[in-house]
Amino acid sequence: MSSHIRRFFQHPLVVPASQAFQMYWPAILFIQTCALGVVISYYKVEGALSVFDRIEVWKQSGGYLLPAITTIISGGVIPECVKRVCRPEGVTTPTKGELLHQFIMWGWLGILIDSLYKVLAHLLGNETDALTLVSKVLCDQFIFTPLLSLPLIVVWFIIYECGYRWSSIKKQLRLRNIYARVLPLWAACLTFWPIMLTLIFSMPQTLQFPLFLFGNAAYSILMIFILRRQTE
Repeated sequence: MSSHIRRFFQHPLVVPASQAFQMYWPAILFIQTCALGVVISYYKVEGALSVFDRIEVWKQSGGYLLPAITTIISGGVIPECVKRVCRPEGVTTPTKGELLHQFIMWGWLGILIDSLYKVLAHLLGNETDALTLVSKVLCDQFIFTPLLSLPLIVVWFIIYECGYRWSSIKKQLRLRNIYARVLPLWAACLTFWPIMLTLIFSMPQTLQFPLFLFGNAAYSILMIFILRRQTE
């Protein structure tokens, strides 16, 4: 069995995520534990309900600007602060231009994911039974992620790599090239997000996106690591 596990982690699609986990697993584990604590407190800690009620009102009144700003913070600002503390030697820090490009990406990605959660709630309901949770996770991980969000993220990084020059960008915008870069990211998603999404979709619809921000902070460390290695 150990040889099968070893071969799995040596697979080209899994190696980038495995390397990222090895470097940043303490930060990722800490963030996921915080997310689990949020879910437990919602269902088990009576005094926490008033706090969640305020978050729910805040989320409902924020429009599209709120998910954009909070995703920039969770996907860009917080992970970068964490990585500056635990970044291994030999891993270069991003430039201000690269960070700005990433922050813009997190902004539109936050709006996109917030919209996805609303659509899933409309189509599949807000129940927390096993069938509804599994259906939402499968829609997220096997439709939205590989067909929409990850290809858009890869294209966004290609734009930066090409220096915003259309002639260079056009050469890279080939379906085979895009999905060669999407597949390692998707493999990382499948090792991280199913459990996280189960926690997220077990919360009321208006609290799902705030909980997503915890997972996004952890996963962005993996994703940016893989994307930067692809660039190199």
